[in-house]
Amino acid sequence: MTRGAVLTAVLMAVTLAACTSAPKKDLALEQVRNQLEELKSNSDLSGYAPLSLGEAERALRAAEAATGNATYRNHLLYMADRRIQIARTVAQRQQLENELQALEDERNRMLVRASQLEAENARMEAERARLISQATAEDAERARQLAQEARQREAVSARTAEQAREEAEQAKALAETSARAADLARQEAELASEQAQSLRRQLENLQLRQTESGVVVTLGDVLFETAQAELKEEAMASLVEVVDLLQSEPDKKIRIEGHTDSVGSAEGNLQLSQRRADSVLDTLVSLGVDRGRVTTAGMGEDFPIASNDTEEGRSRNRRVDVILLDD
Repeated sequence: MTRGAVLTAVLMAVTLAACTSAPKKDLALEQVRNQLEELKSNSDLSGYAPLSLGEAERALRAAEAATGNATYRNHLLYMADRRIQIARTVAQRQQLENELQALEDERNRMLVRASQLEAENARMEAERARLISQATAEDAERARQLAQEARQREAVSARTAEQAREEAEQAKALAETSARAADLARQEAELASEQAQSLRRQLENLQLRQTESGVVVTLGDVLFETAQAELKEEAMASLVEVVDLLQSEPDKKIRIEGHTDSVGSAEGNLQLSQRRADSVLDTLVSLGVDRGRVTTAGMGEDFPIASNDTEEGRSRNRRVDVILLDD
């Protein structure tokens, strides 16, 4: 069951209890308040979305101050809960963006370091070659002088030349070691670049958020033509990435929820959302996901994540949520 469904059930139970006896404790209010306190006390997330947290706090205060009409107060509690979830999502996204920036900074640092190693290696090789050339020239001159002075010095001159060759081989081996070190640094920089690109693709292609029910992947309405339930061909790339995520947790159940905006009749929207959820299911199964793990549900227009008064808001509400359930 999703967080919204749990909260709705709690609100209905509280409303029914109010009709029969005076409640000792407002469980729905306590649940929403605890969720807000939990988010505010999370040092890893609370600093990333101060504006959204402020909106959630104001929504909770409005619900706490509401009296009289229980239905209206329950609506305010529901809106406060949604504000808290929005704040959590905004904070998690900002946290991911910060991690992406850190990876990019690390990549740039490693690229600079690789360039420095290459430059230092080239300088060392040039200096080593100069020294070897100078030593070889000196040895040759010395050998020529010794040959002129005495024939018996030829053996000594030959040993000196052999030593020079050994030193040249050692210098070559050292140069190869430095080249391997520079190549390793380049490989590490390329790995950091691939990790940064992978994280960027996740942020761009998938809208991920963690809920109490599990990880939710939101697929926008770009997957379908208007009022249609058949997937577009270009939607396959996004679904392949979703499959990679789902197959990384093969023991977890999956729930697919279709959502629409408020345009059209509620019954028509409910049927369209169910057909779209089923269409996504069929495609995921064709890509290797076990059908036995998956359930679908058409939610219609009842659970918007944005205002239906604007085109942008309606576009966000037209979505399919793929939930990797924790339980």
